[in-house]
Amino acid sequence: EGVAKRMTQKKLNTISKLDIDCIVLICPFCGIMYDRYQSLIAAESDKGYKIPVLYYPQLLGLALGIETQKLGFDTNSVKVDELLERMGF
Repeated sequence: EGVAKRMTQKKLNTISKLDIDCIVLICPFCGIMYDRYQSLIAAESDKGYKIPVLYYPQLLGLALGIETQKLGFDTNSVKVDELLERMGF
C-alpha cells in the first residue's frame, strides 16, 4: 500500500494542476486508490483534492443513455453530482 499510495499522491499532485473535469478509469485497483483513498491522501498532505473519478463503464452508460441512478454513482467516494450536472445529466 505504501508505494501505491505514494505513486497515487504524486499523480494526484500533477493532475490537480491540470484543467480537467474528472479522471476516467477502467482498473478497479486504480479506482480504489484515486477515488476511495483520495480524501485520505489529501488529509495527509494538506491538499484539497476533490477530483471526481468515473469508471469507464459509468461513462459508457451515460453515453448510452442509461439513467444516472442505475450507474452506481452513489458508491463513488468523491461526489460526481456537480460533474454530471455540467455534463447535462
